[in-house]
Amino acid sequence: MNLSEIHYPRSVQEFLALVEKEKQLRIIAGATTFGIEQRTRYLSFEPAIACIHYIPELSSLHKTERMISIGAACTLASLEHIYPFDRAQARDLLRSIGTSAVRELATIGGHIMYPKRFLALWALLASLDAEVEFRSPSKTTIKNIWYLSDQDGLPNVEPNMLLSRVRVPLQSLDHLVIRRIGAGIFPEGDGGCLVSTASIDRRSVANFKLVIAGARAFRDYEAEQRIASSPFPILNKTIQSATRQYSESLRKSGFWNTDVLLPLIGQALQDLQRTRI
Repeated sequence: MNLSEIHYPRSVQEFLALVEKEKQLRIIAGATTFGIEQRTRYLSFEPAIACIHYIPELSSLHKTERMISIGAACTLASLEHIYPFDRAQARDLLRSIGTSAVRELATIGGHIMYPKRFLALWALLASLDAEVEFRSPSKTTIKNIWYLSDQDGLPNVEPNMLLSRVRVPLQSLDHLVIRRIGAGIFPEGDGGCLVSTASIDRRSVANFKLVIAGARAFRDYEAEQRIASSPFPILNKTIQSATRQYSESLRKSGFWNTDVLLPLIGQALQDLQRTRI
């Protein structure tokens, strides 16, 4: 087992100075995935470790009329009563992650930045067009959460990037469907999540999103626009057309569990059709 120097920065500025100084730095907050990466009996860590749990800015919550801003070091347990987890299905999804003890330690930032696959909350946040804020010594960068997925739908996490905040736009959801797929998704399961969201505006569908994430992430923008431009209630032929389009795009991309996903997509669209406003 090698020895590492552990740092406890107390501000973002102190952490960023540490990033510039240390060439090999491991960032941790809740550290719930730390042991999973040890494949042998001999522990191996980076020469320097930065624990960002004690930076107040990263553990704060801010709410405006349009958005809720979540510090990346906020624990999953602290999110249970804020949007979007104030919705029953979203809260159930949150509570399905580990045990209560794990959720008291695991952070939203660590959950999003897991480099090997997309964990349980990713599809929900992506369907809500969440943004991720990164800090560097020279600038602050805000990107859509899809920035963390490459063109093949695989995780795209850059090392030594400080995710400082997750910004979730506040919106009125008339339709929310969350379905778990397959077995467990952590650390190396074959499962994932399907999330469908929409709002109904003046007898038409608005802001429709359908996201699938697990080993890979998937979204069909053209199929979403076909639904979003439809009058409400949605016609059966529109649902059938959108389902065919999802079928074609899933098979074209070689996405996993297509035979399982297509019925779930059809059920989500039918649930949208039955939505009461």
